[in-house]
Amino acid sequence: MPRTPASGPAGLSGLYLTFTALAGLLLLAFLLPLLAFLPDLEGREVARQLEQAGLVRSVAISGASATLATLLAAIGGIPLGFLLARDRLRFPWLIRTLVLVPLVLPPVAAGVLLLNVYGPGGLIGSMLERAGWTLVNAFGGIIVAQVFITAPIVVVTAEAAFRAVDSRLEAVGATLGRRPGQVFRRISLPLARYGLLAGLALAWMRAAGEFGATVVLAYHPKSLPVHLWTELTGRGLRAALPVTLASLLLASAVLILAQRFAARTRNERGSVRALHGPARPVPPRDVSLSPAGERKAGPPLVDARFTLRRGEFELTVDLEARQEILSLFGPSGAGKSTLLAAIAGLAAPDSGRIDIDGTRVVGDGATVPPERRPIGLVLQEPSLFPHLSVRENVLFGADGPEAGDRFRRLVAVTRLDGLESRYPHELSGGQQQRVALARALMRRPRVLLLDEPFSSLDTNMRERLHRDVKRLRATFGLCVIYVTHELRDACAMGDRIAVISDGRIEQIGEPLAVIRRPATYDVARFVGVRNLFEGVVRAVDEGCVHVSIQTEPRAGTTGATDALEVMAAGGDALTIGQRVHVCVRPEDFDVADPSRAGSSGSGGSTGVNAIRLTIRDRQLRGATYTLEGWAGGSDLLVEVEVSVRTYEALDLANRRELMVVVAPEAVHLIPDVRTECDDGRSTVV
Repeated sequence: MPRTPASGPAGLSGLYLTFTALAGLLLLAFLLPLLAFLPDLEGREVARQLEQAGLVRSVAISGASATLATLLAAIGGIPLGFLLARDRLRFPWLIRTLVLVPLVLPPVAAGVLLLNVYGPGGLIGSMLERAGWTLVNAFGGIIVAQVFITAPIVVVTAEAAFRAVDSRLEAVGATLGRRPGQVFRRISLPLARYGLLAGLALAWMRAAGEFGATVVLAYHPKSLPVHLWTELTGRGLRAALPVTLASLLLASAVLILAQRFAARTRNERGSVRALHGPARPVPPRDVSLSPAGERKAGPPLVDARFTLRRGEFELTVDLEARQEILSLFGPSGAGKSTLLAAIAGLAAPDSGRIDIDGTRVVGDGATVPPERRPIGLVLQEPSLFPHLSVRENVLFGADGPEAGDRFRRLVAVTRLDGLESRYPHELSGGQQQRVALARALMRRPRVLLLDEPFSSLDTNMRERLHRDVKRLRATFGLCVIYVTHELRDACAMGDRIAVISDGRIEQIGEPLAVIRRPATYDVARFVGVRNLFEGVVRAVDEGCVHVSIQTEPRAGTTGATDALEVMAAGGDALTIGQRVHVCVRPEDFDVADPSRAGSSGSGGSTGVNAIRLTIRDRQLRGATYTLEGWAGGSDLLVEVEVSVRTYEALDLANRRELMVVVAPEAVHLIPDVRTECDDGRSTVV
């Protein structure tokens, strides 16, 4: 019989049994003191203490003082926890040490420290005495002692609660036009509420049970712990048991109320709601294009020229974008997301300027915060506010009487009809990204920043969202900067492509121009030029350059191999003897007729480059085959991409050798720029 997943391996079963036994012993240690005292309770003693009202009074004092102390601790502790969670303070290790000191001090020592400050002759106590006030043996002294002991609990739990909140949600909230205080109140605080409630409940119970510091600073009036101590030391264990019972009941009541409140809040906003079938499919509606939807060659909507440093990484930007979709394409770590963050106002450049829609937002002493920049931001993760519905998410950044009409229009153009009341966890990935798009467009941005928003979606969904973005760009007359590390997505989306590498924009241009005429060696690699060879210019004729690619004999062959000669169109600026990189895209090769013969080299009178290949590998890539082979008898590997129809028509599956040709116009030459390393070697840059 197969083992069920729950049973696990035999070794783990033994481990679970051991852990269960140890946990049982610990629970027994908890339960035994709680249950063993019940038989020893005497009804007469409970009645006596209730009649004398000492117990009731001490419960009231502890409850009131613990509540006030917890509120005071929350007023300062929650903001401090937030600042620590967002790393907004200098020397956080020192601040955490200061905060945690009261927790590790013996309670009596804490009371001595407080007495030295707030007692007679103390720094604050003497000033209070001159004003006719005192904290010693007073209700105020109880609160001071409880705040000193419980505030660290509030700070620590608040920091943990805010760290559990994705800071990207706060960044998105800022780009939706909301000030930091509004973002904190509407996003950070609600999402951290469960952790904060747990921390406040723990702090309240710690305050209500505080004895050491309280008894030193304020022995009178008697709080519940002090009353318990006086009963134990004055009348013995039997008299202390009713007070202990009152402490247990008080703590249990607070725990139950806190959990019930958290459960009620979770049911209101965070529960998984039953879905009555899938949302009805809504076809895209025809939306009439406003005059602003036409592409214009006017002034740029984004003009960014700045430098931003993060440690050893430096981002240098010189970029303009108009009413268009500009695909920012490059490898991971190139600086794409940092560039978008600088435009959005989420990262501060060290020097330079950024203009958005003719307004300077960075530079010349100006630093416009993100909530005042006319931008919309959509991240790789949808970053929807999980406690808000679709309607509330989209309307988060809305103001003005026209918000309702604009909301209905955005719901229509983003195909969200019927989903307005759902919550993010009830939506598919594509639906979530459409909500994020609608939310970003709600505040009428002039620039829409898309940071790889569709990378986690399947191909069909990505293509649908690409069409959605193009339609939205035209509808609202936007400048869209679309970040991606996928060349296919960059070409499918972009009116132009900006290739970025190591913090610098290497080339900007029409997608096909960048792909066929890469400006640098790195750009050629990034745009998928897999045939990239080093060569030397041998001759420059009018309108044609002859390049020699040096090769070596392939392993297993004999004799020397001549250099491979190729022709490239243009290149009048090149000189004889200059080093170049020869670029040929695999799809630019044509397979010659099988009857052709001859050796590798230029086509001579034919006007094409003809190369004889010995096939090493074949790979089916959907509608095409990629053939990899050695050029002649050399070690030079060349990739050729042919359609499945051509592959089958020429019976390439059964051919070991073939002749391929490429026109000089399809051969691109990049000057080889080299720098000398410390060890004397030269490196291509």
